[in-house]
Amino acid sequence: MKYEIGQIILGKVVNVKPYALFLEFEDGITGLLHISEISDSFIRDIEKYGTIGDEMKVKVVSIDDNNGFLRVSYKRVPQEEAYNSHDNSSRKAPKMNSDDFKPLEEKLPEWIATTLAEAKGEDK
Repeated sequence: MKYEIGQIILGKVVNVKPYALFLEFEDGITGLLHISEISDSFIRDIEKYGTIGDEMKVKVVSIDDNNGFLRVSYKRVPQEEAYNSHDNSSRKAPKMNSDDFKPLEEKLPEWIATTLAEAKGEDK
């Protein structure tokens, strides 16, 4: 397959480094998704955005003329194009760890008690 700059393509994550995800595309072509091309926000853990075996849609940013190696971007894929596929996992929410939900964890028991009391018609 011949790739063009600006093309949206589906790739599979084959390697994860702290600074980038490496993807494989049709015909065994490989590419680099640098951490700066995943999100405009700070990324503490790149594995929240992709792990080995994940498929994701990316946009071709540049192509190495010598070996066909692709440099790609995830954040430049328009949302409507990312979701307009048979596989909606192409733009997935980041994986969260338990530290991401500490405030929720602290408030949850209170919310549950309030909801149960309201369901029973009681005031909490």
